[in-house]
Amino acid sequence: MKIKAAFVLGLVFVSQVILSLDLCQASDSFTVTGVIDGETIRLFDGEKVRLIGIDVPASFQNVKLCEDIRNTGKDALTLMTVGKNAGQFLRELIGNETVVLEYDAVEKEKSGRQWAYVYFYLDPHLNMEIPEKWYTELSPGTGERQLRVFLNATMIRAGYAQMKIIPPNVKYQELFSKLQEEAKEQKRGLWGPSAPSADPQ
Repeated sequence: MKIKAAFVLGLVFVSQVILSLDLCQASDSFTVTGVIDGETIRLFDGEKVRLIGIDVPASFQNVKLCEDIRNTGKDALTLMTVGKNAGQFLRELIGNETVVLEYDAVEKEKSGRQWAYVYFYLDPHLNMEIPEKWYTELSPGTGERQLRVFLNATMIRAGYAQMKIIPPNVKYQELFSKLQEEAKEQKRGLWGPSAPSADPQ
């Protein structure tokens, strides 16, 4: 996985927030076989999963792009660049990775596509100082551990997506709001003066 060490710390920040949250609704692990766009992944069984609570700009000219322009005040080229970079960013993070899904009040759209909060794990042997409390033990008693990252939150924090809460799926509304404000303050991605590179700094 090609992620710069400085950005890994940013991902781990989101992990720290999430480690104390209840995952009683989490499903089994699934392997990702494809990234459709910056907010939708495909699992090994062909199931499409949309990340709850985020909205990535359109990556080509369509009706949604017009809505994105109205909602953000950004020009079409910037928005399409962010949308394309979001997909690339997501591929770099979770291409062929194992993920865990957590559901909210509504698990599927009318079209049948799943809605989920998606988590993945980072290599525990990263050559960097990371506080012990940020790890999660995979198999109690074995000492096997990894860093868990909350993908939906990471996309917002990196500036590749806006928060989009659709009731009744509101479980992480407060967290997403805080991370979006942080992205705006730091002028990351969508909130920057120009379209970002897909390579996290």
